[in-house]
This record gives sequence, C-alpha cells and structure tokens, in this order.
Amino acid sequence: MNSFKTFISEEIDEKKLKHLEHAEDHVINFGHEGFTHAYHNLKDVHDKLTGKSNDTKVTMKYDGSPSIVFGRHPENGKFFVGSKSIFNKNPKVNHTHEDIEKNHGHAPGLVEKLKYALDHLPKVTPKKGVYQADIMHTEHDRHETNGKVHFTPNTITYSAPSDSEHGKAAMRSKIGIAVHTKYHGKSLQDMEAEVGADVSDFHEHPDVHNISVEHDLSNSNYTDKHQDDFHKHMNAAARIWERTKPETHEAVGRHRDNLKTYINHTVRTGTKPTVDGFYAHYSQWHQKKVDGVKTPAAKARKIAAMNSDLSHARENKRHIKTVLKMHHHLQKAKNALVNAMSSTSAFEHTINGKKTKPEGFVAIRNGRPTKFVDRADFSANNFNKDKKL
Repeated sequence: MNSFKTFISEEIDEKKLKHLEHAEDHVINFGHEGFTHAYHNLKDVHDKLTGKSNDTKVTMKYDGSPSIVFGRHPENGKFFVGSKSIFNKNPKVNHTHEDIEKNHGHAPGLVEKLKYALDHLPKVTPKKGVYQADIMHTEHDRHETNGKVHFTPNTITYSAPSDSEHGKAAMRSKIGIAVHTKYHGKSLQDMEAEVGADVSDFHEHPDVHNISVEHDLSNSNYTDKHQDDFHKHMNAAARIWERTKPETHEAVGRHRDNLKTYINHTVRTGTKPTVDGFYAHYSQWHQKKVDGVKTPAAKARKIAAMNSDLSHARENKRHIKTVLKMHHHLQKAKNALVNAMSSTSAFEHTINGKKTKPEGFVAIRNGRPTKFVDRADFSANNFNKDKKL
C-alpha cells in the first residue's frame, strides 16, 4: 500500500479558513495554503479511522431545517431564539411569541418552529451561552410506522426503531434539535463560532430530543478498498501539488467564485468539471450580465468585463486544469473517508424511500471546520429539491 508524502507542511492564516467549506474547495479558495489545509484535514481523519490519535474532532452533519440560534442574550441575559440573521447589523431577536410574529410573520413555517424552540429549549439550555442548532422535528412532523419513528426535516428522512433511545425520545418530545455550534462574545455582533463545541452541560428534559452530533469513528468499517482509494488519490493530488507554481493559484484566484459556482452546477447536473465546461458556463454567466442592463454604456462595460475575464481564462487554461485535477483527487480521497464514516450511525437515512448516507461530517482541525460531504449523493439531492423554509 502506498504511503503518504510527509513533506507537506502547513502554514495557514488561521483567520482565513474559518468558513465551513468542502475539503476539496480549499485549493480553489486559498491556493497553496488551501491545499495543505485540505491535505492535513484528510490525513487526520484517515489516521483516526485507522486508530491513531490526533486533536482533530469529527462530528456528524444533520440535515435539519431551519437552523436556529438560541440561548441567553449576552447583554441582557434573557432567553432568545432567532434565525441565522441574528448576527446581522440589525438582528431580529425574539424573546416572545409576539416578537416572532412581528419579525418572521411572512414565513409561517419558520414562525411555528421558532415558537416551539422558544417554549421548550429553555428547559435544557445552560444559563449562559449562545448556540446554533438544526431543528430536526416537532411533535407535529414525526410519526411512527412499522416499528420505527421517522422525521424528515429537510432532504433526508431519519428513522430509528421505536424501542430505541432515539425512537422513544422523538415520540415523547415536543421538539428535536442537533446542536453543532457554540458562540463566544460579549455582544451578538462580535460573537465567534466554535463548531463542534462541547455541549455536555445541556440539561435533559422529556420535551426536548437532543441529538448529539458527536461521531465515534472507532466502529467505522474502513475497508482495504476505502484505504486503497484514499492513498491513491491523496498521492495523486500531492504529485500535482509538487509541480504547481505560485502563478497557477494566482491565475485561478481571479475566477475563484465563478469556478466554485460552476462546480456546484456540475453537482446539480451530474457532470464532471472540465476547463471547457467552465468556459462555457462562465460565458453564459457573463452574457446574462450583459443582457441584464439596458443602456449602451452599461452594456459596453459589461462586454468589456466579459471579454477580459474570458480572455484571461482562455490564456490560463492549463492553470485551471491543474487546479481542477487537484480538486478531483482531493474529492475522491474525501469520498473514501465519507463512505467509511457513514458505515455506522444511530439512524437510518433515506431520500424518497431510497437508502442513502448521512448528510456528511465536519472535521475541526485547529479550530477550523471543514465539510466532508459526498456531493454527488447528498449535495445533488439537496440542490435539486424544493426548499421547505
């Protein structure tokens, strides 16, 4: 079996990589630094799956909806709930049902969920702290059939035996949540996220089904095939990285956002990212910008921008191709890990009655979270469905 290249060192700006991104996208976001960050994330998870110890933490991603922020307001100590917009310059903080109606009355589904959260989460939430969670169910949207309890908060249907701990907790509770983040700060505006934080200080109450995001890797079935695939693609990515010059990342950086949008497009359509495909997608994007303005002066500016970007992309075709190759191998290596980690879970997962994997996982390395999601599986299904909230 091939061994890892050990020469890759990690020198990363801690503040840059705080966003929750797909592992393979780091090479697009931050070039050399992004590749090394992705490489070490992947290697750490591989090591943990083979029984080696390290400080990287792995949690499970739950496909809940909506995502809510709740806890004790850092300035007045009162319990509140809100959407992720709670951290906006003008946050919509909800202390009462009346606040929820006023701030979110345009979205009745969200109103109902927030009211459940406001009524029941104080029963389990510590007296201090602000948290983020996905709502997994309320008493109205979980049901029991054929000896199993089911709930479908978003794309995935979660099922557990009726006599299991989760099955019984879901049926007796008013609300189910999966807490994944704790926030630190003296005001809502200056709060910083700690993904995968310890929430063992939450209380227990029958009205709240609190689903832990902790994931034990020790029982994962990390097969020889998984490991062979992982080594194959990690070594291929590293060989490309060895030959990559700084100008490659500089050239691709100009088109970073559009390249990521194109990759998401290929996930939706089930196609493979290529340089020619990116160029065609980029051209269509620019043409929409041109068609979206009316005055001759505005059209001239948009056309000039289009010609400049497309010319630069054409001239740097080999650089874009190189980054797409690294992206491909990192994604394949990640998928081997996701497949292994998905071999054990407290729930069964289905989409439209068809068995599927969990949404994915999050690896937290040096305080920086990275998504481990099989994009051809979950992301494609999630992109191609109607959102509930």
